[in-house]
Amino acid sequence: MAVVPDDWTPRLASALAVAVREFCTPLGGEPVVCLDVGCFPWHGFIELSALTAAEMDADPALLDPREVASWRFYNFSEGVAWWAATAELRERMSQTYYAAEEKSRAATAEAFLRACAKAAAVPQVEAALSSLPRDPRFRVRVAHPDSGREFGAPVQ
Repeated sequence: MAVVPDDWTPRLASALAVAVREFCTPLGGEPVVCLDVGCFPWHGFIELSALTAAEMDADPALLDPREVASWRFYNFSEGVAWWAATAELRERMSQTYYAAEEKSRAATAEAFLRACAKAAAVPQVEAALSSLPRDPRFRVRVAHPDSGREFGAPVQ
């Protein structure tokens, strides 16, 4: 049995695409260097944050995954009305995490981090990302909040 429900990743991808498109307006044309997909299975929390090129140029240490909360556009997804549609996904993630035996919770968390990375790499999200003003150094990041280990789309 899969840890992450089959419909979870495609539903998250849809929410990501909408949130990124809606974020273009408050961004005001400012180039983005990093879109961070914060995933916290133990809290049932997923957040989108953006680091602008100007912020990173002023303080390169901001690119460290532990510094996301200090970004100007930290958790911008909270302000996107459609992001409320992720509430059920976040709840299912938390329930799955706590339903796992304690010794397998780290693996469950990693499965959801990988699912977030996979959702961020689908064509629907890539199309939405193309609407963002992006710095040439732009990247999407899904990092473990404790270790900083980054997860990318799985190799097919």
